[in-house]
Amino acid sequence: MMDRSSTLGFILGFALIVGAIVTQGSIGSFADSASLAIVLGGVFAATMINYSFDKIKRSFITINSLMKLSNVDLRTDMELLTMFARRVRRESLLTLDQDLKHIKDEFLKNGLQLAVDGFQEKSLQDILKDEIESREKQVELSIMVLNSMSAYAPAFGMIGTVIGMVLMLQNISDPESLGSGLSVALITTLYGTIFANMLFGPLAGKLEYLSELDRNRKELFRIGILSIVEGENPRIMEKKMLIYLDPHHRAEYIKHHEQLSLMKKRDEKFYQLWVEQQDNQWEKLTEILETG
Repeated sequence: MMDRSSTLGFILGFALIVGAIVTQGSIGSFADSASLAIVLGGVFAATMINYSFDKIKRSFITINSLMKLSNVDLRTDMELLTMFARRVRRESLLTLDQDLKHIKDEFLKNGLQLAVDGFQEKSLQDILKDEIESREKQVELSIMVLNSMSAYAPAFGMIGTVIGMVLMLQNISDPESLGSGLSVALITTLYGTIFANMLFGPLAGKLEYLSELDRNRKELFRIGILSIVEGENPRIMEKKMLIYLDPHHRAEYIKHHEQLSLMKKRDEKFYQLWVEQQDNQWEKLTEILETG
């Protein structure tokens, strides 16, 4: 699932291309299944030569999971962790046992499960760090795969063009076929350029941004989990997690919480709603919690 910006970007880009075509001619004249097969088939064939099938499969699974982070709000994650921390301080770590099955993020769920199971702080910290590093390697592989595909697409577009021109020149004795043959040959280059610059390249760039968000989120979770295990004051834990927010979101979060009172009542309300609200944008979450 892509965010609004990526969706609008793809729609706008392809709309401009299609619009330029239909204002000067027919969209049908730019459709050629053989050219499409050469470009896409060649890209995936070259990718399979460069990387193992297992790595390609894992890279696309990682791409899919990262794209789901497009609408993640780290401030909502902070609200959830500080609420859990205050409950643990009032009761015990075992109070989280029934909540774990409702947590959607696997990293957070697994980390809290290890904490509830009684793992020592040092062991828990090592496990969480290893998971973060393993995830980073998976993301780097996914970006490499997309960058490779972006490089292969124009090359196979050119290969298709050369093939088309060779076939065209075999019928050079028929002048009427030269114009149509040349246009078909150039379509392959067009396809390769579009796939490289409208799909594979932009997706690789998007993944670089989302990988940074993913790392910050996991580091925020790591800080929160370890603080809960240590029984640290939730206010101290909150200050540690704030460094993973961008400056604008950090300022909004601090300003909002400086004005809050009756945190216990607010936590009780949040605890009743968090399962449905854990993926919500922070602005909507605070509006729900501060009304009624």
